[in-house]
Amino acid sequence: MDCMTGTGWAFQPPADSNIRAMVVAELYRHIIDGRPAWKLRAVGQGWADGLDGLARAHGVDVE
Repeated sequence: MDCMTGTGWAFQPPADSNIRAMVVAELYRHIIDGRPAWKLRAVGQGWADGLDGLARAHGVDVE
């Protein structure tokens, strides 16, 4: 991914065959000098129990 200043980023998520669901990155709006701008944050967090684990980690009750 490239930004408006020309800086480039690269992110390599972990290669773990036990991971069934993963949040790779967060994309959100941020205010810089009073103006909105997009920001990208690499996360790389995974769950072996799939979407159930991801949902529980975000407060969703899964049965």
